[in-house]
Amino acid sequence: MLFSVGLSLVVLLSVVGAATVERVEYDYYKYHPMPEITDWMVQAAKNYPEVVTIVEYGQTYEKRTISLLKIGVNTGEKKKAIWMDCGIHARERIALAFCQYFVREILQAYKTDPKMQVMMTNMDFFVTPVLNIDGYIHSWKDNTTLLWRKNRSPGPLNCTCYGTDLNRNFNANWGTIRVSFECCDNIFCGIKPVSESEAQAVTYFVGNRREDFLCFLTIHSYGQMLLVPFGHPNFTASNYDELMKVGKGAADAIRSVHGKHYTVGTSLDLLCKSTHHSWSQMYLTLLLC
Repeated sequence: MLFSVGLSLVVLLSVVGAATVERVEYDYYKYHPMPEITDWMVQAAKNYPEVVTIVEYGQTYEKRTISLLKIGVNTGEKKKAIWMDCGIHARERIALAFCQYFVREILQAYKTDPKMQVMMTNMDFFVTPVLNIDGYIHSWKDNTTLLWRKNRSPGPLNCTCYGTDLNRNFNANWGTIRVSFECCDNIFCGIKPVSESEAQAVTYFVGNRREDFLCFLTIHSYGQMLLVPFGHPNFTASNYDELMKVGKGAADAIRSVHGKHYTVGTSLDLLCKSTHHSWSQMYLTLLLC
């Protein structure tokens, strides 16, 4: 089943990549502030009530509700699932735009594509369009906050800076490599693992359903990479070969559809060894459990 899901992801990427450019009432080719994204989620549930529901699963530090779109046919039975989150880094706006575009494409494909109909019958998609809501809203404040990356929780005692890099706050070899304990740094990992409410929300939601999730995708920007676990020199995923096979299959699908070349590997191999690397480079992190 895991291998089948991997191949299905290749089909998914082909569907998204092959979409024709068109303009609709909601403009998928511009960046939207948070209220507009929230309205878009509500509208998606209204337009596709048979397959879309909104699920609230946590709160940000500033007490905003974190919601996702659950997309799939309600068969009345327990199903396997695919997770996708976007916007964990507030300034990576194209990642958020991708999430919205992705949702639109799979919903449109569901109407006409038998493969997508089978996928939505057999699996559910859990898509969080904006995970770091506080940071994203702050990034829209003015030109001085446009490149804000972290969330908006206050720093530790005696620190005048705000925010933790949520991407480095999860309990996965926390605080070991490529992090900072200086609270003003963009890669500040927090005072302890899962100290941030946004990281807690994802950890608890996915953790309580870990047997259901076959695939975990987190979308970043910018660059053309598909990153597989682990980003640590002392650990290799037990299914590394399978992850690379799925990732390369997805890269081949992208290249065959629109000629874009994606590189596949761990973050350690692709990012840390590159002398040209910037922490704002684009990548799609692909994690199959």
